[in-house]
Amino acid sequence: MTNKIQKRVEIHVKKSKLTKWINSNKTNPSVVKKLLLIRHLYNDKTVDEANELMEISLSTGNRWLDEWNDGGYEGLQPKYKNCGKKAKLTDTQFNELDEWMSHNHYLSTRKVHAFIKENFKVDYSLKQVTLIVHKLGYSYKKAYVEPSKMPKNAQRTLKKN
Repeated sequence: MTNKIQKRVEIHVKKSKLTKWINSNKTNPSVVKKLLLIRHLYNDKTVDEANELMEISLSTGNRWLDEWNDGGYEGLQPKYKNCGKKAKLTDTQFNELDEWMSHNHYLSTRKVHAFIKENFKVDYSLKQVTLIVHKLGYSYKKAYVEPSKMPKNAQRTLKKN
């Protein structure tokens, strides 16, 4: 057997503070899992033992330990910030679309799609137009139907009866 050099955990905070972070991070389970590994290392476990307790690979445990040693709590936070595809419309175009929609009534997805294609030269799918409309805070409702043969004073006539 060869002697492995075990990495050591740097003590950035007290155990009580570490436990407080674990209890307060219920919304971010990936950070909690990393903090639990660090707590095992605080309790004099080796990296191999802590990895086995956490059921993670050796490389993952070493990476998490390096993140802790380099940046402390901030180093364990997720690194993804600007994920996803960027929008084809700019913020000003979204504002212009919102303004147009607020002044026009009885809009359909096809009408909004035609407006975007004509004014902004961007061809979205109808599904994406629906998502954009919901993002702007609008929702679709069934149109109110007025029968063509209904007399103009129908409500007044119904009230009399």
